[in-house]
Amino acid sequence: MRALVVYESMYGNTHAVAVSIAAGLSTRHDVTLVPVTRATPELVAAADLLVVGGPTHLHRMSTAASRRWAADAARKQGRGLTMDPDADGPGVRGWLEGAGSLGSLGGQNTLAVAFDTRLSGVPLFTG
Repeated sequence: MRALVVYESMYGNTHAVAVSIAAGLSTRHDVTLVPVTRATPELVAAADLLVVGGPTHLHRMSTAASRRWAADAARKQGRGLTMDPDADGPGVRGWLEGAGSLGSLGGQNTLAVAFDTRLSGVPLFTG
């Protein structure tokens, strides 16, 4: 089985979870791990299992605005937040909504699963 693990990560938390998922799957399967910015329709089409994860922003998937707020928060001194190297670009929401992102799955029996993460903090703001 070929598994594709796609993630969106702002501060590295979701990236770390995706790495762990990929490591677990790799004991029995061929696994490709990519940030959402590099998840091409060709990679999706080649997968038998699609694992997609992203952070929770304000109780939902991230948006362009919530991703900007997260980047702004990381720039503030004393917050202890560092941006993930692949945080630039569209998030999972945009990727899923994008034309053709998953169109290559049509007619296949591809399995799919999703996961999310959130920062510790006041649930009202963190998800």
